[in-house]
Amino acid sequence: MRRVFGAAVLVISAVGLVCGGEVSHRNYKLYDVAPTSKDQLSLLQGVQDDLELDFWSAPNLRKSTAVMASPTADDSFRKFLVQHNITHQLSSENVQQIIDREQHGQREHLRSKRATAEKWSFSFDHFWTLEEVYAYLDHLERTYPDLVRTKSYGQSTEGRPLRVITISKNSVVNSFRPVVLIDGGIHAREWGSPMAVLYLIHQLVENSAENEQLLEKTDWVIMPVANPDGYVYSHERDRLWRKNRARVNTLCQGVDLNRNFPFQWKYTSGECTNGYAGSTPGSEPETRALMLLMATYARATKLYLAVHTCGDYILYPYGYDYVQAPNADELQSLGDLAADAVKTAGGPDYSVGGASFLLYPANGSDDFIYGSFGIKYAYTLELSCGTDGDGFVLSVPEMQNVTRDAFEMFKVFGKFAGEQRVKPRRP
Repeated sequence: MRRVFGAAVLVISAVGLVCGGEVSHRNYKLYDVAPTSKDQLSLLQGVQDDLELDFWSAPNLRKSTAVMASPTADDSFRKFLVQHNITHQLSSENVQQIIDREQHGQREHLRSKRATAEKWSFSFDHFWTLEEVYAYLDHLERTYPDLVRTKSYGQSTEGRPLRVITISKNSVVNSFRPVVLIDGGIHAREWGSPMAVLYLIHQLVENSAENEQLLEKTDWVIMPVANPDGYVYSHERDRLWRKNRARVNTLCQGVDLNRNFPFQWKYTSGECTNGYAGSTPGSEPETRALMLLMATYARATKLYLAVHTCGDYILYPYGYDYVQAPNADELQSLGDLAADAVKTAGGPDYSVGGASFLLYPANGSDDFIYGSFGIKYAYTLELSCGTDGDGFVLSVPEMQNVTRDAFEMFKVFGKFAGEQRVKPRRP
């Protein structure tokens, strides 16, 4: 899920922050764009910064992508598409209407909760706030002490804890058994990602008897929201906010945490872009927290999953450049099994492949854990965009489908990890 938001949007965001109001995307347009040649794809990627376009899903030749254009860039973007004969269709004349529909459902849920005097509602009929996520982790730790532990791995830029839940039939994850390590929500606006991870947690803990196979040989270490500041901001101020909330200059805030990992880090000059990689590798506390989590469980981690939305992709290293992973055949085979599981359950077709070859060159957390810690099975899951055509802004029914499909993949990965051997500790 890549990058730019543009200076115009960032100026609006800053004004919204000063005035205490929500950022509006009224009259921003959303296009469904389908390049059919490498030349068209290259041209589309090249114009992204110039026209301050926001790609809601990754541009490629296999599937169409949702592209948002600001009112000031819309005319130029349409002329560009026509000039280069790129297939496109206007899917929304007003992006704010898409956001308003989603927010209406969120507000209705809140009113219902207040009417019943129910403080927390751990159900998948709405998108959870960070407060709800953390309350759920606390609830599980109190209710299932023989299965669950929680811990904070430092604090975010704005001082919020980075919470992790461990799930093991032995109560404590001690690195003697294979570990599946998962993070979600590193990109704030991708709300479907934490929801899919939370649904997995729900299944492993509250439905542990039905999912005994996933716990018999496997331990789970999960950070459901890796970007808590951005996640809160996307709920309260700007639905389309992607980065963390670090101050990078007098005008702009935010670093793309997925581009901030040290492995094959590349400097990006555009501090106001959605893909800004930070001033130095590992500059952000959220990035360092994930690095610490990875290091803590590196010896026992047999499979790593970075959960994103959206695009229907199962991606593996390398992403930083057109370099094939040494065990690409094994990564492909396991990814194909996960994709087949989704299809068998009635879900969409997921494309499987090396990230740079299937999409575009960009580093990320899976490259880091694969290249730095030697975790042989590392994937980025770009969960489904659904069928509504609104990219990562999912309706609740679509979110429910996405979480169930993701669980089919999690089952495949979890069972595989459980069959792997953890080397004994050296005496």
